[in-house]
Amino acid sequence: MPTTHVIRAEKRLGGWAYDLRMIVRSMRPDELDAAVGVWREANIVRGAPHGPERTARIREKLSASDALPFVALRPGVVGMALAEPGRLDDGAGELDASLLHISMVFVRPAAQRTGVGLPLLLHILDVAWSMGYQRVGVWTAQENRPARKLYERAGMTLTGKTAPLRSSLALQYESSIGAQPA
Repeated sequence: MPTTHVIRAEKRLGGWAYDLRMIVRSMRPDELDAAVGVWREANIVRGAPHGPERTARIREKLSASDALPFVALRPGVVGMALAEPGRLDDGAGELDASLLHISMVFVRPAAQRTGVGLPLLLHILDVAWSMGYQRVGVWTAQENRPARKLYERAGMTLTGKTAPLRSSLALQYESSIGAQPA
């Protein structure tokens, strides 16, 4: 199973090029606080701060025995993602051995739109393939254009399934990654 990706990208700003070296890998236990910090910062900036109960739930999810938490490092934690075994009936049913569900992808606000999200997502797809999953799915709010663009750039497509949110609609994206060669 691939555990680390080293990303080298050149980004041009005002005619100057700089190297964005980033490592994407499985989160280590000592990075839990930093990953939760990325989640909190991103939620505050998007106008959705959460209290201590929700923060504790995120810690639990990232630490669960079946969790697949990932971090993007540049060199500190600038992004985090969590994938979990998928379930039938759009998450309400029994485990679906063919599906890996992306529960969350967050990037530190200062690092958003600098090439962090796509390598995180592609790493998840690689890990899913190496673990024998055939599909990777994610739900996102209809108005979350940056997330939708990210999923589409990673080759994910809308399934046509929707779910109501408090004040919006969630859309389901999925990628068929196929089976490993025999």
